[in-house]
Amino acid sequence: MKKMIGLFVLLIFMGIQVVNAQSKQISGTITSAEDGLGMPGVSVVLKGTTIGASTDIDGRFSLEAKSTDILLISFVGMVTQEISVGDKTVINVVMETESIGVDEVVVTALGVTREKKALGYAVQEVGADDLNKVKQTDALSALSGKISGVQVSSSSNFSGSKRILIRGANSIFGENQPLIVVDGIPMDNSNFNSTSAQSGGGGVDYGNMLNDINPDDIENMTVLKGAAAAIYGSRAANGVIIINTKRAKAGKDEIRVDFSSSIAIDKVADLPALQRKYGGGAIVSDANGGVNGFEQVTIDGTNYLVPQYAVDESWGPAYDPNIKVLGWDAFDQASFPDDYLKPRSWIAPKNDVEDFFETGVSYVNSMAVTRTGKDYGVRFAYTNTHNEGIVPESKHDRHNFTVSGNTKLLDKLNVQGAINYVRSETSGRPTFGYTDNSFAQKFFQWGQRQLDFGRLKNYKNIDGTQRTWNRQSWDNSTPKYSDNAYWIVNENFTDDERDRFYGNISVDYEIAEGLVAKASVYGDTYTFSIRERTAVGSQSTSSYYEAKRINSEYNYEFTLNYSKRFNEDFNITAMAGANSRRKKLDLLRGSTTGGLVVPNIYSLGNSVGNVSTNDYYEEKNVNSVFGSASIGYKNFWFVDFTARNDWSSTLPEDNNSYFYPSVSTSFLFSELLPEVSWLDFSKLRLGWAQVGNDTDPYKVFGTFEANTNGPFQGAPRFSTDETKLNEHLKPEETTSYEIGMELSFLQNRFGVDVTYFNNVTKDQIIPLDVSAATGYDAKYINAGEMENKGLELTLKGSPIRTKDLSWDININYAKINNKLIELYPGIDALDIQRAPFGGVYLRASVGDTYGTLWGTDFIFDDKGNKVVSASGQYLKTADLVPLGSVLPDYNVGIRNNITYKNFDFSFLFDVQKGGKFYSLSHNWGMYSGMLEASAQTNDKGINIREAVADGGGIKIKGVTGTVTYDADGNYSVTNTAPNEIYVEGQDWAGRHYHGAGGPSAQNVFNADYVKLREVTLGYNFPKTMIGPLRSLKLSVYGKNLWTGGLDKKGFDPENSVGGSGNIQGIEGGMIPNTRSYGFNLQLGF
Repeated sequence: MKKMIGLFVLLIFMGIQVVNAQSKQISGTITSAEDGLGMPGVSVVLKGTTIGASTDIDGRFSLEAKSTDILLISFVGMVTQEISVGDKTVINVVMETESIGVDEVVVTALGVTREKKALGYAVQEVGADDLNKVKQTDALSALSGKISGVQVSSSSNFSGSKRILIRGANSIFGENQPLIVVDGIPMDNSNFNSTSAQSGGGGVDYGNMLNDINPDDIENMTVLKGAAAAIYGSRAANGVIIINTKRAKAGKDEIRVDFSSSIAIDKVADLPALQRKYGGGAIVSDANGGVNGFEQVTIDGTNYLVPQYAVDESWGPAYDPNIKVLGWDAFDQASFPDDYLKPRSWIAPKNDVEDFFETGVSYVNSMAVTRTGKDYGVRFAYTNTHNEGIVPESKHDRHNFTVSGNTKLLDKLNVQGAINYVRSETSGRPTFGYTDNSFAQKFFQWGQRQLDFGRLKNYKNIDGTQRTWNRQSWDNSTPKYSDNAYWIVNENFTDDERDRFYGNISVDYEIAEGLVAKASVYGDTYTFSIRERTAVGSQSTSSYYEAKRINSEYNYEFTLNYSKRFNEDFNITAMAGANSRRKKLDLLRGSTTGGLVVPNIYSLGNSVGNVSTNDYYEEKNVNSVFGSASIGYKNFWFVDFTARNDWSSTLPEDNNSYFYPSVSTSFLFSELLPEVSWLDFSKLRLGWAQVGNDTDPYKVFGTFEANTNGPFQGAPRFSTDETKLNEHLKPEETTSYEIGMELSFLQNRFGVDVTYFNNVTKDQIIPLDVSAATGYDAKYINAGEMENKGLELTLKGSPIRTKDLSWDININYAKINNKLIELYPGIDALDIQRAPFGGVYLRASVGDTYGTLWGTDFIFDDKGNKVVSASGQYLKTADLVPLGSVLPDYNVGIRNNITYKNFDFSFLFDVQKGGKFYSLSHNWGMYSGMLEASAQTNDKGINIREAVADGGGIKIKGVTGTVTYDADGNYSVTNTAPNEIYVEGQDWAGRHYHGAGGPSAQNVFNADYVKLREVTLGYNFPKTMIGPLRSLKLSVYGKNLWTGGLDKKGFDPENSVGGSGNIQGIEGGMIPNTRSYGFNLQLGF
């Protein structure tokens, strides 16, 4: 923390202006060739540096430069130009339209700005305009569908997790998440979710740490893949996302203020279809004293009908308004005398599940002040984000403060830096998955369908005790299985807060012409605290849990950069550097045991039993040297070399050094084909890279940790890890190949960018099961090989481009095949995670696509028909078989931008095809009679819940037949005939639980979807209408407005995202998705 404050103090003094006698002032005007008008917002940068300026509303710019400098002038949709300063002091530039940006300038590894055409690897960038067309409350969501080969999976949980995969998965047990770099700062993007939460077992989704980044501060985001990322070292095995934030650029003497304000509402969307024909409990037969299927009780001499509130299923009697029953809330005379012993009609609820969810609202207000002068620039920005979720009492507030600046202290000495502070507070994060406080469990898996949520709001008696529908009996109000949902949100709530500082400071000095030395410090540190409560009177034992996570990372870096053009044919850019990384994590957790002594006092000191505590500390150091060289020849052939060596403290001394090189080349053969008029640009590129990947701390030598079984004879107990560590571990090694081609034609109106890549990762670090006789469950070893190959395709076009009307379309496509090639001699598969109740296993198996779900499947005949038993139920395989991978076959993003005069309109479709996910909600929702399909009408027009003898029941689709197994376990089906057997509806629905005899495949669905991710319509007010304002724009937008192509209505595959790690494709209890509608105001002066 002191280091970060020190950076801040230094920034305060960076506004000092120093006269520079050896530089000169350069000014000029940038105009458009289309209309001759000045162009605002054009970037004018000294090539090879981050020093520059932006043009004002009239297209004017001003900055200091030397005669040897080269100005790099760029703007989205225009041809980038390079102009030597020489003896000029006034430089005016006319910019030509470039529909697909073949001369585009992008930010590459270590923040180096380069022309895209010179790169020998695939790189894509998303600018601030595209990122913020639709107002986002987090940075990562904005990438969905916008970059080929990048899959962004967003949890539906409030302020929840995001998972990013770049070119699929490389590591079996690693998280496979890319490195995130913000202004040169490697950012921690950890996930605080438990393994149980990620696998559907239940917990709270605390989101990713990168949710702290303010989207309003982002200038652009660049995704580096394969060879492009190699110079970042071991953390770049899964790619790199570079985020550059907005900075003040020295030049014109002015003050600018930018302000934006948005409001959006969120509405619940795509709920599972629930039946509204039958109520809760079970039917009480006449033989057991039932009347109309209900229990009859006598209270004060009067007979009443009472549903079985102790049963959390919905196999009760059919609705009938003529039947009167006592509601669950008819027994609390002292608290609610008006409802006491007053029967109500047995009907479907007026206020159903969807009425529990509220209209969420988000407010984002942002202000930035920029002060620039001849040789300095300072920017201050503040953004407040306030969210109220669709779950009652869920709230999130985030405050982002940013100060950045740069100054030229001497002729050859520049200083730049930034400091960011983020304060976030969240309360009422909903619990998800299969656990006591999970709303999905209460609404879609178990429950009673006649419950009116308007009545459930009266959740507490006057003495503070809970009022739940799930009574032990009519005269015992103790919860049997379920708490009242409103008790959960008001009494069993969570809250958390995070304080985060991150920043950088760097000094660069030009030693000689073309040779620049740069020293930098990058820091990221945060404290994250969480608290979880279960109140006295809940169905579960009362408890209190709190945890604090303190994380810090500092990088100290020095580089030498050299750039020189030797003659008209050759130019070279080279860099050498060293980095020292220091990372620390301190984690403290504590929880009560045995309950709380005093209700509503949430403190570890209020524990009935001994407090359970656990603390953990880790430290990791990595030292590195690296270098790169780029050579260009006659503007048509370029070659890049990079190399890096890391020494990691987490690996044994003999194996702690790993070297990874890369080489890439690009060949612009369009430069050799000037006679081909329709071909404007063509490039062939090739890349190869090798990257090592180390491991977490304390995987080499044994350490002791607190034993979770508690003290022994009053003394604390410590034990070693159940997984044996390995002092001979070596890093994983990923070798990446790629070949690609870029084309643009028809006056640069259309373009194609295609890439084929192949990644092979060897020496995977995996926990291999060992005999229990060793005293361990597993041992960490190096073994296994995974191949990851695929095709990326980007199509760009400008079908319409006139003075007033333009239409740009961008299509991103990626097809990726992840396959496990080998594991370990004698081992064919490893389980990544088991779903709750063992319905399926997420497994890595040799020869299969990585991340395959294994479970029991239907038995099929040779024509693909499902085979039905003699009792009318589906047969299942004797053993677990692969049911499909959780990874999709391909993803497509289709983005359209249309402008007409001052109006702009855009929309984005996000398409996923292939992949599977398992739904525990479907499993239990069918078993308990909650879902619509459990009360459907059969082919005779009679509800399947009616007895088969009365024409009810269900005849499932399939064939009967004889199933025979051979000695190898393979089956064959003979004597098939169409199924004509009817089975009782409840028996059929109950067998959706695999433990009742049905195949797990009944609850495995395709992960296909088509989503309308974004729609926006905006209007830029002309200068003549806004007076003293520099700019004014109004826009309306929508997010996730439509979802189609789902295999099962209401079951969205994105709801299976419970964290950012590899445990995916298992839905244990979902929070519904939302649709958002918003309004945004932007103004500048």
